[in-house]
Amino acid sequence: MLETDNYEKFKKDILQLAGIDLNSYKEKQMRRRINTLITKNNVKTYNDYVALIKKDKEKFDQFINFLTINVSEFYRNPDQWKILEGQVFPELIKKFGKNLKIWSAACSTGDEPYSLVMALSRQVPLANIKIIATDIDNQVLDTARMGLYNEKSIASVPDDLKKKYFTKVGSSYQISDEIKRRVEFKEHNL
Repeated sequence: MLETDNYEKFKKDILQLAGIDLNSYKEKQMRRRINTLITKNNVKTYNDYVALIKKDKEKFDQFINFLTINVSEFYRNPDQWKILEGQVFPELIKKFGKNLKIWSAACSTGDEPYSLVMALSRQVPLANIKIIATDIDNQVLDTARMGLYNEKSIASVPDDLKKKYFTKVGSSYQISDEIKRRVEFKEHNL
């Protein structure tokens, strides 16, 4: 049975070690997830787990990847994309011109930043678009850089953009290099 009385100290240790404030999450759900991971690593206490992830980078990365919930898809919440394209982008272009640089934080597998490029490409030349896309999870950033997606991920992409910027590869879809070149992926902890 996992020791549960040192969770407050554990949260402070994680904040210091990883820069992640576990107080920002629903405690019951987060504790359950963390306890599962700790038990899976055959550790008996929170203190022992902190010691483990301090000395073992692979275990530390496993912890970070376990904490992050990477749910993403292209053009997620389509009504919001209509507002972006119809109202927000025209205002940005009017105010800042056609050279836009945008930050996509917590970008997960790249669906959002690539969607931003495609949506902007309807109003601005691709060469004028620069997206900085960041996430704490290196594994999802590697997936994003690869740019290979399943059919479900791209289901909400408008047909004209799907035809223009994706190529079917087996049962997956590869985003075009011209879109990929507009996005720079970096590891970053918000």
